[in-house]
Amino acid sequence: MSMTWGLSGPEQLDGERRTRTLDIGAAVREYNERAVPGMGGVWYAKQLFLAMLGIALAQKLRERKSNVSNINAANAIEALGCYYALKQNKGQGDARVRGSEKLRGKANFDFKTLCKPGFYVSQPMRMGTGQALLALGLVRAQGERFNAFTCTAFGHEFVNACCGDDGALLEELVQWVQRGDSVDRLKDPVSGLLSPLQVLPAQARALLSRRIDTELSPASGGLRRAAIRGWVRARHAKPEAVFDWAERPDEIDPEHWNDLHYGALFFQVQDAAYDVLNAVEQHMAVLSTQRFELGSVLPERISTHITHLREMARLFLDNPQRQRTDPVASTFCHECIDPDSSSLLASLVSRDGRVLRLQGKDILPGGAFQHQVLEVDTGQAVIEAQAALPAWISHRVGRLHRLDLDLQGQLSAWLTPAPAVAIEEVSV
Repeated sequence: MSMTWGLSGPEQLDGERRTRTLDIGAAVREYNERAVPGMGGVWYAKQLFLAMLGIALAQKLRERKSNVSNINAANAIEALGCYYALKQNKGQGDARVRGSEKLRGKANFDFKTLCKPGFYVSQPMRMGTGQALLALGLVRAQGERFNAFTCTAFGHEFVNACCGDDGALLEELVQWVQRGDSVDRLKDPVSGLLSPLQVLPAQARALLSRRIDTELSPASGGLRRAAIRGWVRARHAKPEAVFDWAERPDEIDPEHWNDLHYGALFFQVQDAAYDVLNAVEQHMAVLSTQRFELGSVLPERISTHITHLREMARLFLDNPQRQRTDPVASTFCHECIDPDSSSLLASLVSRDGRVLRLQGKDILPGGAFQHQVLEVDTGQAVIEAQAALPAWISHRVGRLHRLDLDLQGQLSAWLTPAPAVAIEEVSV
């Protein structure tokens, strides 16, 4: 049985998610935002195009008295793009394509079918684009609700540049929806335009690249995104160069560099906390009672992980830029340096509650407890080889690098080899 741990694990067991937030989600989001502002979960350009085309389509349909929400239209367009990609790729998997199981064997469906719950995946890529659509000025809205988004002038310009026309493809999709035709009635060029495997036209990529680096407002983050793009390009050009947090690159200003560093230190603490909880779970899995009493003698493996956790938390707390630490992160790390191991474990388990739960002085299995000893992936899924970057740096840095490659037309070639996993340590 496969499992995903951490903050964004999409897989579920029967009954309950194998997800541990530890009530530190606010700190995780804060350090990710400081690292690469405004980009959310975007890592290749077609994610933005498919979401925007869905919004534009929904707007057009509502203008013609068809009640279609942004979410339904965007989900449908994304599903259609993935359907074309799977046909093009003869069913082979690709990191940019979702729904291979759901879409297998599907044919002759229409737009209404595409919009039905369960036809496509429960977590479409569209869900990770909302922040970027707003930050890049592609949409406007009061708040961050996807259904409230409307295309800006730049948003329409971007969609037209992606399509290589002045609204012809959008109009074709509108008429296709209104006629209720099956998907096989759409003209051939549509498949290439929608498929996540096909790179966007050069004009659209250049337009988006400039906008990513643009400082639309004092707090829009364009300067930080541009700095990260330049730095990561330089790092990947010389992957053999030794990384040292003490050597700030010219591309990144001191405050931004400190945010990247302390974010990495915090994510290291987060992983160390997962390691402690995993060790407790694996120990309990072999106990006949599947119960661990606080105050009991700690097995060596658990004790070792607790010691490591304390060391990592202390590194985070003993930094010279305390004003740059997040209060949620600081509170969590103070709990993680507790000299009383029982108290420390109680805090962690109380923050968990899903896999392990606390009842009095006893640690008990939670709803997502795994009743067998398995090797556990404690980190978020990483598609990218980050050998040129320090381990535990915000995943958004890697995502922006992949987006940068896509904007250069190089992502498909880069994804072809099997990536290695970074093993570098975070420097003090």
